[in-house]
Amino acid sequence: MAMAPRQHRSPLGVALLTLALVFGPSFVVSPFSAVRSPSRSRLALHAEKLEPGDYVKAWYHQDNGMHAAILLDIEKDGDEDRYIVTWDEPDENEPITGTKQVELIKKASKPIKPVHKQIFNIGDKITAYFLDDKNFYAADIIGKEGDKWKIRWEDPDGSPPEELKPPHELKLVRRIKDPVK
Repeated sequence: MAMAPRQHRSPLGVALLTLALVFGPSFVVSPFSAVRSPSRSRLALHAEKLEPGDYVKAWYHQDNGMHAAILLDIEKDGDEDRYIVTWDEPDENEPITGTKQVELIKKASKPIKPVHKQIFNIGDKITAYFLDDKNFYAADIIGKEGDKWKIRWEDPDGSPPEELKPPHELKLVRRIKDPVK
């Protein structure tokens, strides 16, 4: 008796079948799903008024990605708005950027005055200027006294572990998780 030839399934077919079984009817394969056109900001979609101090996702021109930031100011650029933001994880060369595309993440409970300078919060990871050798070293912001920030060096290397620093001697590395209160 002759046996029927065994059928072979392609690896792609098996993978698609597996995904369809795992994700059920929510699984859709589309050749256009990877193509993303710029979306209108949530501001336009929800008609919410953005204000300095709001926590937003903003478009960054270097990588064409949307990243978390705090809105510092809104400027008019012709008939469009230009948003000035400070990034949660800034590029050292561009910690503050102007962009035309933002999406609201969270409204600030109290708006801030429009500014064009870095905003710091207790808990931020920073690098701070060390006067003895004129270099920047890793530190955490642990408090604020007047116009100065109290920092704790990650490796004090024989120096006092805590020090007061003016804002111009600090560079933000990573903002705390929820900076907008």
